[in-house]
Amino acid sequence: MDPNQQPVQPTPPPQPAMPQTPSSYTAPVQEYDPNYLDSIAPPPQQGKFLSGTFGKVFWILVGVFVLAVSFIIAFSGKDETADLQQVSVRLDNFSKTAKTVQKNLKSKTLTSNNGNFQLWLVGNQTAGEELLKKGGVSKTEYNKTMVKSEKKFASDLDAKFEDARLSARLNRVYASTMAAETQKIINILNSMAKKNKSKQIRDYASNASANLVPIQKIFDDYTETAN
Repeated sequence: MDPNQQPVQPTPPPQPAMPQTPSSYTAPVQEYDPNYLDSIAPPPQQGKFLSGTFGKVFWILVGVFVLAVSFIIAFSGKDETADLQQVSVRLDNFSKTAKTVQKNLKSKTLTSNNGNFQLWLVGNQTAGEELLKKGGVSKTEYNKTMVKSEKKFASDLDAKFEDARLSARLNRVYASTMAAETQKIINILNSMAKKNKSKQIRDYASNASANLVPIQKIFDDYTETAN
């Protein structure tokens, strides 16, 4: 070997390349789903008894039942005042009829008794109407069929008394008719006094009936020979 020749250095093994440092680093962005927890949570358990078709039918039946009960409650109070409504309407109609007939009566007995009847009609009609108002039943809420029927009944009586006046029979016809009609009112009042659930209505009916009895008797006892 030539002493002046440099020894050959062994070639170092290749080194792995260094990773390039990025000029800028951006962290990956994740989108947040507000419903994420709901999506991974287990669905709420439903009661087996009220689930499915049976549950729907059950709740429908409950709704129907509640609605039916509400109607019963709503109308039961009105039914308790049905008789008082009819009495109030009839007395109102009779007061107009009695006032019309008054000037045409020829008997002093009938004229006096009919005057007392008018006072009774006005006083008790007003008291009955006030009781209905206190019970939450206004005049516009009275049974429409009953009101219509009572109006026709009063109209028929007016026509009857007018015919009697034209034929000079008014005293007898009015007395006999009102004897029967006041007795009907007494019967209704007596029934109310016994059966109505409201003490105020029972007291009203009892007092009204007692005060009408002597008026009814004079109508009933009237004869053509009476002055």
